[in-house]
Amino acid sequence: MTKQLTTKQKRFVENHILKGMSIAESVRRANYAVKSGRSEDYGSLGCRMLKTERVASYVSKLREKQFSKDLLSVSEKRAFLARAVRTPVGELDEASDLVQEMTYNESANGSSKKVRGVDKLRALELDSRIAGDFFSDRQPNATNAFQFIIQLGKMTSESVSLPSQSPDLRESSEIIETDAQLIAP
Repeated sequence: MTKQLTTKQKRFVENHILKGMSIAESVRRANYAVKSGRSEDYGSLGCRMLKTERVASYVSKLREKQFSKDLLSVSEKRAFLARAVRTPVGELDEASDLVQEMTYNESANGSSKKVRGVDKLRALELDSRIAGDFFSDRQPNATNAFQFIIQLGKMTSESVSLPSQSPDLRESSEIIETDAQLIAP
């Protein structure tokens, strides 16, 4: 059974990981006392603490928690992509997160600005991938009569077998089998 972290150790790790303070500042704010008072000594104490198993375990636990908190959910990703597709380019301004590039041209006739937003077709493609709309990685459905006919052309007459699921397919199997026999050499 491992010992729990002390309050000072927890405060040190939370200051360093969650608040982004330096190691020396995290040690100082956790109320550790260093006789010399030098920043280097606070830093070396913090480095030694980070190497201990209990503190290192807590650090990795906090980093994992922080990482999962920062991740975008699928609904957030799809909401952004939907906004990218639905927002007209003419409505984009400098503050929009959908703007990829904005250039200003000044001439004797006046000034103009050119806005390049998120690629709408690419956004649609990414949304389709997230939704699972691409079927390239899936096997064809064997109970689909059309897929069966397509696969029939690729098979030899001995390897032809129909799924026994649908009575309509059984009736058409007699026709297909006779056609396959006529085609076979």
